Amino acid sequence: MSRPAVPLHAKHPSFAAMSDIPASAPLRTVVVLAFDDHLLLNAAGPLEVFAAIPRILRGDFAAHPPYRLLIASPQGGQVMSISGIAVSTCSLEQIDQQAPEIDTLIVAGGPGMAALEANEHARDWLRRRATEIRRLCSIGTGAFALAAAGLLDGRKVVTHWKFTEELQTRYPAVLCQPDGLYLHDGNLWTCGGATAGIDLALGLVEQDLGPQAALSLARYFTVFLWRSPEQSQLSASLDAQSRALRTDPDVRLARLHAWIAGNLNGDLRVERLAEQFGMSPRHFARAYVAATGETPAQAVENLRLEAAGRLLKTTREPIKRIAETVGFGREERMRRVFQKQWGTSPLSYRTQAASPLPVQQTGGPAPLAIALQGLAL
Repeated sequence: MSRPAVPLHAKHPSFAAMSDIPASAPLRTVVVLAFDDHLLLNAAGPLEVFAAIPRILRGDFAAHPPYRLLIASPQGGQVMSISGIAVSTCSLEQIDQQAPEIDTLIVAGGPGMAALEANEHARDWLRRRATEIRRLCSIGTGAFALAAAGLLDGRKVVTHWKFTEELQTRYPAVLCQPDGLYLHDGNLWTCGGATAGIDLALGLVEQDLGPQAALSLARYFTVFLWRSPEQSQLSASLDAQSRALRTDPDVRLARLHAWIAGNLNGDLRVERLAEQFGMSPRHFARAYVAATGETPAQAVENLRLEAAGRLLKTTREPIKRIAETVGFGREERMRRVFQKQWGTSPLSYRTQAASPLPVQQTGGPAPLAIALQGLAL
């Protein structure tokens, strides 16, 4: 028995028809292209960011939402996500009628991508509409559909880390980047996967409405704003957890890494970690190297370095305070680690950061506190 559809574009106030938006309001049409067996978060994640603007930013946006949101599929009607939730969509012909001008097109990814790639009608539609779309985007394996339409030849793109090699092999004219959360190449925006789609959507909002609007949305969704596009899709903590799980089926080491990430400015010497793990320091150090391929001290240093880099990019906090916050203690110690691992100083790293830094606002959490919210995730 099929599940009831979720007609997002019909019932959500932000999915209103063009006639429901005052003509004087700046309006950008965002179309998400979905299909049977798509990943629901690929489509819903970015849409939730855009749809939240009227109720989060309020002011003029409450009366005049800046985005009109539509969900499309090649055939229209209900499409079933891989999670079993059906979504009501417009056909490509209906999109042509309802949205003669598309500002942003986002192609979702998911296990059903092979059928979308092979759909000649969808490929022709993408080629035809791409010439007039201001921004062309893909989430995860959504890049395969754009590549099949010939829209990624000679372009730098990222996709989910698991499918990078396949994308490059099947479409050799595409300049696949080996890693990165998301990538902005001209009018093309691509990203690595489901949650990275939220980062991508925040970047689009920042481009349209400014950094403070994106910061307010990031705070609402409790995510990091301005996660660096070149940041690895697997964080230092997640990478360490993944390596540990290969040899630690009881997940104790994986849980230890989460604890470390939440206590970066505490005592993280091997004796303290061994105590947390319930082993003698010597036994723990040997077991840790055998499980992860690095020493406990190296793992702690990597986690602190990653946290420091994030804070340098997302706050205006003094470098000295950041060094204390992430557990390096002295600024000089942090400088040596930056130079050793990244070949630059903390100051140069901050200066060279491509994304703008938010100005600290009054009446809310300081940027440092906001950026630290997810360090233990």
